[in-house]
Amino acid sequence: MDKPGAALATSSPVSGAQAYELTGAQRAGLVAKAATGDAEAAFRLSLYYTFVSSDADQRVRWLSIAAKGGHVLRQHNLACDLYMNGKDLAEAAHWAAESLKNGNADAGDLLKEIEAVRTKARGPRP
Repeated sequence: MDKPGAALATSSPVSGAQAYELTGAQRAGLVAKAATGDAEAAFRLSLYYTFVSSDADQRVRWLSIAAKGGHVLRQHNLACDLYMNGKDLAEAAHWAAESLKNGNADAGDLLKEIEAVRTKARGPRP
């Protein structure tokens, strides 16, 4: 297989990771686009670092750029990632609220769940 995605044109099975493979030139091009605020390019990079490279820091970096670029589903994904990994509940709530505000009704349930955990973590108030 000479280039990423070439297996898609064959009858050979394709793993999920192969579908997100990028060449060095493709990565460089996407990095340049994402650096200028291209949310789709940042999202594509987050997929690469999720399924191919398995680099959590890079995944969150590019997912954050996609979310900041207004990509509604990436806002939801970032909120899920931050919440599920216990990284930053306040930031998770922020991105769930942004996703909800931007039309993703599913983010409402996530936001309620995050807020419930935040309230429990604060404990009873005197």
